[in-house]
Amino acid sequence: MVPIRPLQSGTWMRYGAYYASRFLPHPLLRSGIVSVMRHVISGRHGRGTPVHTPAAQATLKTLLDEGMAPVESPLSGAQIDEILAFLATAPVARPASPPVNADTKGLASAVYDLPTILACPHLLDAMNHPTVLQVAAGFLGCKPTLSGAGLRWSFPSDGPHSDVQAFHRDAEDWKILRLFIYLTDVADDSGPHQFVKGSHKTAGRVRLAPYSDSDIDARFGRDQVATVYGARGTAFMGNMWGVHRGVPPSRRPRLLFNCTYTMTATPIFRYDPVKLAAGHTHDRYVNRLLVC
Repeated sequence: MVPIRPLQSGTWMRYGAYYASRFLPHPLLRSGIVSVMRHVISGRHGRGTPVHTPAAQATLKTLLDEGMAPVESPLSGAQIDEILAFLATAPVARPASPPVNADTKGLASAVYDLPTILACPHLLDAMNHPTVLQVAAGFLGCKPTLSGAGLRWSFPSDGPHSDVQAFHRDAEDWKILRLFIYLTDVADDSGPHQFVKGSHKTAGRVRLAPYSDSDIDARFGRDQVATVYGARGTAFMGNMWGVHRGVPPSRRPRLLFNCTYTMTATPIFRYDPVKLAAGHTHDRYVNRLLVC
C-alpha cells in the first residue's frame, strides 16, 4: 500500500495533473497525451525489455484485445508457503491490528503497508519477473515504473462493501497496468476478481461514480463480464481503465497481492522509498519509487 498524498499547499500541481487525467475520459483523447509521454520517457530511459518470449507475446495480445489477460505465475507453491509464514507474524497497517490469517473474524479487510510488502519474501522478485516486465514495457511503450504495490485480505462481512468491490475504473494515472496474484484459492465464495472485457476501449465518466449491475448489463452486456477463479498462485494482468471489481467474499477470505506499472510516478501518491536490509539487484529505474 502506497499512501495518498494529502491535498495541501505545495501539492496543487500534482493534483492538477491528476484531475487533468480525470477530465479526459475518452480513450482517443487520452491516447494523445500518452503518446507524448511515451515518446519522452522512451527517449530518456529506453523502451524496456522487448516482448520476445511467446508467453509474454500471448499475454500482451490478449491484454490489448480484451483488457485483461492471464500471465504465467511469478510465484511457486513453495514461495507462497513462505509468504504466508511471514505474514503469520506481520502486523496489519489498516486497520492497525496484530497479525491476521484466514481464520480471522470481525474484519472486512486487512491491508499491509509498503515496508511489510517489500520485506515479505518473493514479492519484489514477482514484481520484477521477466515476463511481467516484458508485458508492462509492451503495454506502456516505454520502460515501466513500479508505482504501487498492495497486499490485502478481504473477509466475508455483513458490513458495507468497499469502493473496490463495486464496478469502477481506475483513473489516478494516464495508463495503468496492474498485476494480480491470488495467494489463496479463489472460487465463487471467496471474492473473485471481475473484469468487463472490452471496456478499456470505451469512454469513462468525469465523475468516478461506480457502475451498477444495470449499467453493466445495458452498456456492455453481462456476457462480457469475465470472472477469474483459480488456485493460489493464479496470476493475471489488467488495464485498469477497464471496468472491474473484486467481488465481496461470501464464505471464505481472499488474500490478494497486486502491483502497478505506469509511465511515471502517480501524482496523488506519496512515495517514501524503502531501504532494504539485503538490498536488491533489480533495475533501479523501474523500482526507484518503492525501493531506495
